[in-house]
Amino acid sequence: MSMLNEKPDPIYLSENIRLLRKQLNLSQEELAGRVGLNRGNIASYEKGTAEPKICNLLKFAQVFKVSILELTRIDLRHHTGIHSVQEKEPTQAVRIPEGFERHISQAEEIRTVVNSLYNCQQFHLKKQENPSKELQAAAMHFEQLHELTQILLEKHERLVRHISGR
Repeated sequence: MSMLNEKPDPIYLSENIRLLRKQLNLSQEELAGRVGLNRGNIASYEKGTAEPKICNLLKFAQVFKVSILELTRIDLRHHTGIHSVQEKEPTQAVRIPEGFERHISQAEEIRTVVNSLYNCQQFHLKKQENPSKELQAAAMHFEQLHELTQILLEKHERLVRHISGR
């Protein structure tokens, strides 16, 4: 089945932000202060009427001590691995799952694709003599996304090396 035809995974971001904020006994105002936003932003995220930028997702993940994947894709109300942000224990030794080598090669492929996209974007941007403000803004957002992707890839590669003992 093509990935385009697959049903998207549910997103639990709004419920998880509210749940984790309450587990830390924080008001919306206090959480907003910790992540550099205002209370209205937090209220909108918890209602599901707005979604945070990637950089703010990272801040939420740091404050709540969860991964972005846990924050967005796992219903933490029913997840037995996370009872409370404050109770979360360090992980024990991890057994390398069967087929782990596939993940290593996929990570290398992702890095190649990301770098190719970045080089292509840079090439086309340099060809523009007078880029519009919209194109400049898009290029700036692309740069930010590329930087974040590089950070995530580096963390992923460190995790792969750690788990595989390389």
